[in-house]
Amino acid sequence: MKFREDINALRAIAVVSVVLFHFNHDWLPGGFAGVDVFFVISGFLMTMIIVKGLEKESFSILSFYKARVRRIIPALTVLCFVLMFLGLFLLSPIDYLNLGKHSAASLTFLSNIVYWTESNYFNPSSNEKWLLHTWSLSVEWQFYLIYPIALVLLRKFLTLNQVKVVIAISTVLALLLSILVTMKSSSAAYFLLPTRAWQMLAGGLVFLYPFNLKANTKGPIQLIGLLLIVTSFFIYTSATPWPGYTSLLPIIGACLVLISNNGESLLVNNRVTHALGKWSYSIYLWHWPIVVAGYYFELGEFWWAIGIPLSVILGATSFKSVSYTHLRAHETLRY
Repeated sequence: MKFREDINALRAIAVVSVVLFHFNHDWLPGGFAGVDVFFVISGFLMTMIIVKGLEKESFSILSFYKARVRRIIPALTVLCFVLMFLGLFLLSPIDYLNLGKHSAASLTFLSNIVYWTESNYFNPSSNEKWLLHTWSLSVEWQFYLIYPIALVLLRKFLTLNQVKVVIAISTVLALLLSILVTMKSSSAAYFLLPTRAWQMLAGGLVFLYPFNLKANTKGPIQLIGLLLIVTSFFIYTSATPWPGYTSLLPIIGACLVLISNNGESLLVNNRVTHALGKWSYSIYLWHWPIVVAGYYFELGEFWWAIGIPLSVILGATSFKSVSYTHLRAHETLRY
């Protein structure tokens, strides 16, 4: 697949919203919805990779897992190692013990379950958890483990068209489950895969049921999608039940941007979105420990002025020295 600047721009928008939200909730009270945008992107790309492989009868579950490992684990491992090393000198014994526990949970992709059992995501005590943000990586990894196996098994008994119908029905059922669980237990709905799966499946539907748009409609549809995403950053807050029906706004917005498949627009194809999109995963990894450092060491209300640029610098450095080098070695840079 040709590199899509619109997908890269979605990554940039998502990471910027999350970073701004974490440094100051008042700037973008619904900035946490950027994670939902990441989920849509993942679902779209993973469905594309798996289904194209099934169509060619060349899909390998093992190769799929290896590619995900190369993309996710090296940078995450470096982050955990750095935090554990610095924690030896800077943290209290009990805080260091908790960091070790959370590092293990992050590297085994169980942190979403661990944090669900500990507290609500928006609880003030969350500001003391150096790896809280890895809950989303755990959700994605759990999806990556289950999704290809499920599709391969379905393909043994069904045609590809029937598999697509199953995915569409599953998306609707998973959305309904998310709405119900959000009303009963918002913390469980926020952290756990079953209530997040529909967001990734929604991205998958964009690939499975493509629209043949006229050239003059791509720009307006993309703009509507971007406006829906950005609107969600401002109208929602940490008090909004999430990720029930309210999260449809950024999800639909992200899907519209993917449907438009318009990489020529200056809105999505410029130096800023290109750079931030490439670095987005690494920026996401590094920004939260920097946020926590501001609280833990009481660095003041203007810590963001240092913390935000530092997040970008460390993210770019991590991408170039860890992620890019590792992916380049295995020629897996296409997406």
